[in-house]
Amino acid sequence: MKKEEYTLKQYQRSARDLASRYETADVRELHLQLLSAVGRCETLLELGCGSGRDAAFLLSNSRVKTFTVTDGSENMLAQAAVLHPGLQKHLKLVRLPGGIKKMGTKYHGIYSIAALMHLSLPGIERTIDCISDALYPGGILFISICTEREEQPASDSRLFTLKSIDWWVEHIESSGLTVISVTKSTDGLNRIKTVWQNVTAVKPF
Repeated sequence: MKKEEYTLKQYQRSARDLASRYETADVRELHLQLLSAVGRCETLLELGCGSGRDAAFLLSNSRVKTFTVTDGSENMLAQAAVLHPGLQKHLKLVRLPGGIKKMGTKYHGIYSIAALMHLSLPGIERTIDCISDALYPGGILFISICTEREEQPASDSRLFTLKSIDWWVEHIESSGLTVISVTKSTDGLNRIKTVWQNVTAVKPF
């Protein structure tokens, strides 16, 4: 079994607990950055919506007209629908890395919060390439990934691919995107050793 599949199984098993936990995180700082990056996009794709927290924020505060909110776990999508009923018509099951290409749709903005580091190295590289292909020229990518985190409990079978921010920037730019901003944000669950990096990139015309 691939490591990504263990991660997906844990999200399936623990969807309610994980969604409840995500809803308690203080993400005000992150949301300001997210809104600044993609808030003017008319068409948006989220990869890995979790509890639906970030999508619900954008739905209420941005100019998005067509919003596709995805996750690889049916149970996480179900939790997002319960916690944020306004998202129900926007939710879609999409599994990475291949799911983006299968959709065959272009977007003005694509974002992913705390999801891409759950893929293997080849999975991340393929996903970034698919993201680049799915963006219109001038389209925006915003990702938030952890580059450091606490020691993983034995009960946590999720995959965490922890790479430096320079690695992420290099691979994003090798896909044809141009990185325009790299910032840090504090951990919303107050974990001292978890470091979050946020990357904004644009697809050149």
